[in-house]
Amino acid sequence: MGFLKQLFGGKDPVARIRQLAARQEWAELLGALRNLDRSGLSAEVLADVDRLADEAGDQLARLNLDEGDWAARNGERLKAREHYSLAGEQVRSTELRAQIEAAQLRLASGASGATDAAEATAGLGCGSSCGPTCGPQPLAPLADSPADLDEEERLDLLLATLPPELATMYRQADPTLRQAWLAAQDGDDDRAGTLLDQVAPGERTALFHAERGALLARRGDQRAAMRDLQQALALDPTLFPAFDTLVAVMAQANLLAPLKQLLTQTIAEQRFVPYCWARLAELHTRQGELPAALAAGLQAIELGESSADLKLLCAQLLEREQRFAEAEGLLRQLPAGGCGGGIHPLHAEFLLRRGRDLNKVLESFKGALRQERDNPRWPLRIAQTYLAKGWKKEAAAQIDILLSRADLSAELRSEVRATADRLA
Repeated sequence: MGFLKQLFGGKDPVARIRQLAARQEWAELLGALRNLDRSGLSAEVLADVDRLADEAGDQLARLNLDEGDWAARNGERLKAREHYSLAGEQVRSTELRAQIEAAQLRLASGASGATDAAEATAGLGCGSSCGPTCGPQPLAPLADSPADLDEEERLDLLLATLPPELATMYRQADPTLRQAWLAAQDGDDDRAGTLLDQVAPGERTALFHAERGALLARRGDQRAAMRDLQQALALDPTLFPAFDTLVAVMAQANLLAPLKQLLTQTIAEQRFVPYCWARLAELHTRQGELPAALAAGLQAIELGESSADLKLLCAQLLEREQRFAEAEGLLRQLPAGGCGGGIHPLHAEFLLRRGRDLNKVLESFKGALRQERDNPRWPLRIAQTYLAKGWKKEAAAQIDILLSRADLSAELRSEVRATADRLA
């Protein structure tokens, strides 16, 4: 037990772990558990340790799932993918794992519900430059609620959200397949599966295999899902939803080498080229191949891929290479928060690191805080901006509040303490 005494200052290690749990310092708790010498601990204590490990993993996974959902609603697909991936690595419970996998597949398919849209709209705040009538405006009421629409009207409503060619495919599909698709859109996978089983063999087109592959993936049957999705692409190599879902399933299954080969081969075949370069950028990043990630990401942007998350990734990699002007050029393209203009908070963080335009930076962080009042990141950034402007008293007030919070991640708490040290 000498190692434990050294690690925990002579205190009971499990008591220390429980203290970390009480403070909700989940990342530090998992770190302590990784270093825990389990020999000599009773079965009862080990059971408690395992319970705390499961709780910490699920708490961190839930945080990353929530962050991923927030990013997805704001169009930051890469950021959402990263948070979902982290959540998948951290999760312990079967129920939460299913939620994470469902979120990953929704992201891959580009699906979003009315709830997501409403939450994203409700979260928008206004900057100080907004006019007196500015603020979240009520949405125009729908002529009919979903319950008032017949199947054909619901189909028209949903198809209007799809690219025209894909909408035509669904409209011309077997009626049972259309009903299965509608059931899947309603989140009723059991009914969707039953209906897909009823589609006649002669009607099992590329679209059928794409739908069944997506359903199997949501159910966690990755091998069967990949077989269906590959069959869909064999029948119709241009069916992008099948390809996008296949990429997501392979990434989720950690089939990174085959996925890289698939993306490279698809580029060679001149299919989905900007998309494939963007996914290669993510894949190279995941594998720590940062120069290759930057090259792939810039190629995707040059070919027209315009997602905010890809631009952010490339900006971060450019900044890492000290190509500051190019990095800022991409960050300038990120949408500003609020209706009064201004700059995106991630652009503001870049400027804060460079010590530039601090008034704009401060306004951006204040706007972000209005939108995410419980996110400790923004009070910290405000404090750091105050400090950069020489306003130590104002910075200290923010830091004191942050130091008293129990919900800071280990990384954020370390940054808060480092900022506090600069105030000393």
